[in-house]
Amino acid sequence: MMRRNGVRAVLGTAGLLAVLGASACGGGEQREAGRVAAESSGCAALQQEITASRAVDVAAAERCDQTQFAQLEDRRQAARAKGEKPTMQISAICQAVDAQAAKGDAKLDFGLAFHCRQRERFANTVNATSGLGPANKVTSLCLGARAKKARGEAVDAFTESFCGKEEAAAGGTSAAPEPSSSAAPARSAAPAASGGGGDVVCQGSTVTLSGEAGTPAASSDRLPVGTKVKVTNLDNGRSTTVAVTSASGSCVLLNDAAFEQVREAGRFLIRHARIERVG
Repeated sequence: MMRRNGVRAVLGTAGLLAVLGASACGGGEQREAGRVAAESSGCAALQQEITASRAVDVAAAERCDQTQFAQLEDRRQAARAKGEKPTMQISAICQAVDAQAAKGDAKLDFGLAFHCRQRERFANTVNATSGLGPANKVTSLCLGARAKKARGEAVDAFTESFCGKEEAAAGGTSAAPEPSSSAAPARSAAPAASGGGGDVVCQGSTVTLSGEAGTPAASSDRLPVGTKVKVTNLDNGRSTTVAVTSASGSCVLLNDAAFEQVREAGRFLIRHARIERVG
């Protein structure tokens, strides 16, 4: 009894009950519940930081999206098993990101904004062909680009091209204007790399997917059609060698099949890439 009173003095009544409960029954389940609660609390804090227009740990935010989206999908599948027809949803973290992206929040990481835009596409909340959202409106990412240009701020070449297509599909100005040569890329720079066996091109560029179907291929704004490129994801060591088959607004965009060969699960952007011209 004296020992238990001593423990209560250190832990408090709630802490003592937690310890006793863990030893009496379901200790593993309680630890797992605690872990999930901690993750949920951390994601909620990140969401508040994003909403407050503060810089956040991008990798942590992407992990929160993956966890939350998986939970949403589990619920959707459970509902489908009951004969219901639930729609796919995007995570709370990406809802916060999209809201800030639509404002053209300068502190919002471009890669995170693009990740959530692609999550929308994966969740079928945007049109898979045109990329437009509900009611044929441009997505949050491109609403943000529009807001930035309205404020006189520079928009990088990739976003100009990418959003120009959405604007055209929505019935706006058919193509985005040529970007100013002084426009600074909004994406994270990759570390220098060598030793891949080909001529490194577009050093520091990130790589994403074009959303196009078909056999593995790439498009580029500076490499001619027919050029063979080797793209290596330096974060996981995976690489693919494909031919450039069309033009785009970025150094290299991979189509869906090629991107699947090098991507990390749940991610829609390769931040650290080596792009080599091999043929």
